[in-house]
Amino acid sequence: MRIGIIGAGRMGQALTGLFVEAGHDVVLANSRGPESLAELTAQFGEHVSAADVPGAVAGSDIVILATPWGKTAEAASAVGDWSGVVVVDTTNNRSKPGPDGLIDIGDRISSEVVAEFVPGARLVKAFNTTPIPFLAKGLGSAAGEDNAVYIAGDDTAAKALVGSLIADVGGEAVDTGDLHTGGWLQGMSGPLAGTLEMLTPADARARLEKALEQVH
Repeated sequence: MRIGIIGAGRMGQALTGLFVEAGHDVVLANSRGPESLAELTAQFGEHVSAADVPGAVAGSDIVILATPWGKTAEAASAVGDWSGVVVVDTTNNRSKPGPDGLIDIGDRISSEVVAEFVPGARLVKAFNTTPIPFLAKGLGSAAGEDNAVYIAGDDTAAKALVGSLIADVGGEAVDTGDLHTGGWLQGMSGPLAGTLEMLTPADARARLEKALEQVH
């Protein structure tokens, strides 16, 4: 697949490494332009290139939003038409780790806020509940049994496509439901967020079932 990644920070770089190792092509974009990414793309090799944000989106099978929360709206606004694009939202409404880094969005679901930035996109929430170092170590060629990745979304086919990408990098997708319910469960105020380790799919599903019981 061709994967466009918007955001070339720690999350973008971690996912780039995983996707390239799995045999996919990656196009990276950031706010400073493709020229600023020349050294980084060279480190990853021939399967990684750089473009502006519209260029990273055009022709990609999946687009990953790996931007800081405060830059997500601006980055998404560079694309004139998101209709039909499968977008993976890895963002969280925080500015830094720890409780004082949480950004107040009231009672809104963060992924529903992001959905407004990419109107018409087929949005899937994923890769957001586990800190990047644990995620990077738990997937890829060294992936073991602790390889669960929570996903949420309203589009079944989009979730299946993202699930296949997760499988390619050694993970197993655990579906938390639609964007509203699953997005809340995975979000910063939800019961599935902030796991400081990768979980087995069985453990991840058990945590999900317990969280859903508490909700209902």
